[in-house]
Amino acid sequence: MREKRTFAERTQVFASDKTLRKYFLVYEGSETEAIYFDAVSSLREKIEINPLIEIIPIVRSYSEDGWSNPKKILDRVIENLEESRTNHISYETLLNRIMDYFYEMKVITSSRIQARSIWKAMCRICEEKCLKKLDTFVEDIEMSCNLILKALQEEYDLQHVIANISNIIKEGGFTYAEGFDRICLIIDRDRESFVSSSKNNQYQYVIDKCEEMEFGLYVTNPCFEFWLLLHFDGVFELDREKLLKNPKVTAKRRYVEQELRRLWPGYKKSSYKAEKLLKDIDKAISNEKEFCEDVAELENCVGSNIGKLITDMRAQ
Repeated sequence: MREKRTFAERTQVFASDKTLRKYFLVYEGSETEAIYFDAVSSLREKIEINPLIEIIPIVRSYSEDGWSNPKKILDRVIENLEESRTNHISYETLLNRIMDYFYEMKVITSSRIQARSIWKAMCRICEEKCLKKLDTFVEDIEMSCNLILKALQEEYDLQHVIANISNIIKEGGFTYAEGFDRICLIIDRDRESFVSSSKNNQYQYVIDKCEEMEFGLYVTNPCFEFWLLLHFDGVFELDREKLLKNPKVTAKRRYVEQELRRLWPGYKKSSYKAEKLLKDIDKAISNEKEFCEDVAELENCVGSNIGKLITDMRAQ
């Protein structure tokens, strides 16, 4: 995982870093949540987010694309934070940082086939040239990076790759200050991807681990779109049992999304005008209080505590 900022932005030192507290937002979903919080960041003054807070989304690296299990995502965040703290990274992290840089420099464009081909080539080079598995720690980042890129250069045109890429890769971790900045895990209570049983209670694991690491945990049950529904008073007219179960109502949509589309015609998961919703963010925060907000009880109850995150970012 990586910060949604360029390598140059991450390595540049700002004088204001001494006072800005960073809120790192880690999303379970890859689109709906990102659209909403990008709007929160853009309209931060209008919705009165504290000016001493910097909102930094965390996005998936190549090998993490498509992940939806909150426990898996949380464990990777913790792993990446430890790597950033020690500068002791795995080969998988090294390859992910190279891929991130390739996308940033337009070495890889929008072609999934090209990206998959380059990723497989680098994995093969690690195994055959470096004699390392992806979960092995990198002993010498510069040497390994140069070896991988040299071998890759024999198969692909890498004219855009600059000579000191290894130095840039070294700076690719989180700029997180433990005890000052805040990691915020924003997840759904999705029963299909989030196991919660007596033998494998991932929900309780995530609660306990976030408390241990002093991360913020923000849950919406059944899904993030319920938080969007809270921006409309029509949410109180909906069937709470159906909201909780969120059954399929068409081949492609579930109850919560269907009702959101009814209250807000034109809504699409991957493309919606979140700025319009933010005009009613105070209503959403107030409406949230009429449902469950307790993170432990949200395992089995309809509700959200996203409003608490907004309130916290206003107050800090």
